[in-house]
Amino acid sequence: MSEAGKQIIRSRTKSFRDIYVAPVTQNDATAYAAGTPVKLARAISGKVSDKFSVEKIYSDDGVEDTVETYEGTDVEFEVNSLAPQDKAMLFGHLYKNGWLVKNKDDKAPEVAVGYRAKKLNGKYEFVWLYVGTFGQGYDDNYQTQEDKVTTQTATLKGSFYERACDGNFETQVDESNLLTEHTDAAAAIKNWFGKVQEPTEAA
Repeated sequence: MSEAGKQIIRSRTKSFRDIYVAPVTQNDATAYAAGTPVKLARAISGKVSDKFSVEKIYSDDGVEDTVETYEGTDVEFEVNSLAPQDKAMLFGHLYKNGWLVKNKDDKAPEVAVGYRAKKLNGKYEFVWLYVGTFGQGYDDNYQTQEDKVTTQTATLKGSFYERACDGNFETQVDESNLLTEHTDAAAAIKNWFGKVQEPTEAA
């Protein structure tokens, strides 16, 4: 069945899991490259918000056209815990000989972030955000132990944006809507976290 003839499937999301991070090794006008992804902490919740601004252009006392501008993507993940190695990787802190050292001049490096979310129909949506930083920091929560033990979580916040070579900022595959001819996308989700995925054809 062709894309035009297939019914579009819209299934609600019921889970969020498998956060992976890859260092961005090149992000300039000539090329984009990322290193090998590694799994981050266990996912609890996530919020990913694409931000756009819209400017109206007026003529003859009315709106002639609008100009939409992509301003970035805000990312907020709640995870079970961050190890010192995670904090060094994401926020540019120093981790050496068992010591984690935070300095006022630390700078969060550019990373790519991937994850997947399960739908009610049992299929997954797979996502890679190409480039951004977690420079907005993170929250470690603490609470004294009471009769009933309450565990704490960690929250990290990031700003992601378009890559320099082509303006792409995200790629995703919705398994629910794959057709038989979508062989490259179907192959990609089998090893989604093996590398930062690139569509074989321009979207």
